[in-house]
Amino acid sequence: MEKQVKKWAHANYEIQLTITTKEYEDAKLIMLKEFQKDYEAPGFRKGSAPLDMIEKNIQPEYISVGAYEKLINKGLQEILKEQPDIKLIGEPYDLKQEQKDDTTIINLKLDIFPEVEVINNDREKQSCTPIDNIATEEEIEGTLMNIKKQYADYQDTDSIQLETISKIALEYLDKEGNVVHTWHTYVGEQEFAEDPFFPKTFINKKLNEVIELVHDEEKLPAVLHNKKSDTKAEKIKLTVKDIKKIVLPEMTPEMLKKLLWDDTKMQNQDDLIAHIKESIEHQKYDQELIKKIEGVLENIRNKTMKVMIPQTLVKEEMKTRMKSLEERLGGKEKMEQYFKNMGDEKAKAFFEDITKAAEESLEKFFILQKFTQLLALDVDWNQTAHMDVEQKLYDKLVKNDGTEVKTKNPHTH
Repeated sequence: MEKQVKKWAHANYEIQLTITTKEYEDAKLIMLKEFQKDYEAPGFRKGSAPLDMIEKNIQPEYISVGAYEKLINKGLQEILKEQPDIKLIGEPYDLKQEQKDDTTIINLKLDIFPEVEVINNDREKQSCTPIDNIATEEEIEGTLMNIKKQYADYQDTDSIQLETISKIALEYLDKEGNVVHTWHTYVGEQEFAEDPFFPKTFINKKLNEVIELVHDEEKLPAVLHNKKSDTKAEKIKLTVKDIKKIVLPEMTPEMLKKLLWDDTKMQNQDDLIAHIKESIEHQKYDQELIKKIEGVLENIRNKTMKVMIPQTLVKEEMKTRMKSLEERLGGKEKMEQYFKNMGDEKAKAFFEDITKAAEESLEKFFILQKFTQLLALDVDWNQTAHMDVEQKLYDKLVKNDGTEVKTKNPHTH
């Protein structure tokens, strides 16, 4: 069997196998003997029927396909033995077969394991500035308030204030005073902070009090615009239907155990604040660590190192991502409906984007592997802990540029 191997730029090899008639007949004989083992015919014991009888009764394409599969596998094994540096992955694709004189020529493609090409030494210039993960007072206070609000008590009160949340009924009136549309909205802390219209309009208003405004969408907040676009509203009537005062809980030991966990050692709000501060700094550290290493990899990718990702790996990555999406959407049927609702063009664009993201992710992964190798970092890729590789790379690249930042590494605790 003659073999030709040509490496292409798209992380694959094009392989040509030239098979003689004798080689095909030998492979065909092997296939017939395999069929013979399980073949049953009248007057013969199982496995002892003549080969010519088997050939007459087995569809020729079954024998032919099996014979060529054996010859292709044989050819690939010989190539790997002759060229041990080749790392083939996946299954053959783009198979083409043609007869030429007394030979059969088979062309196929096979992907190869990605190889990172080092273009230059600019990687040696890469560095990271220290991570700033100190939790600010605003971040701590915001998180504390969010926790309290999750377990706040809502008590009836008689007037709208900054610490209340209120349900407002909306009636849209035409120029004759007829109601053309009804709706409702809520007014609370977020609205008061976002637009001065809300405190000016609603503070100190009483339960069931009515406010009438001209329906001018250029002056009114978007939440008060008429959602029924086929009718024109001249006025809007706002009626205060419900007012609740938000009463935040006190962080007593009993409340902390109730709201967080039974075995908590927290005794008061100060303990909770310390826990919040630690959690924020842990989260910020991980986010900044990923951001910095992503930045380094982006600087390196295609500028100092490059790698071609074969379609075999991209397809496997796509399967993983689509499986994750399917689980998030609640199953295969819901995912199919999701894409159906999206429409053909948007669905096509979605798949193109996710394929590109999968390819870029794989590129960065293999470049990360090569980069850590060139830096002689001790990394066991089979047993790496969360953020372990990123941390080792950051420790190697971080520079002391005089930035006065007290970085706390939560992974060393």
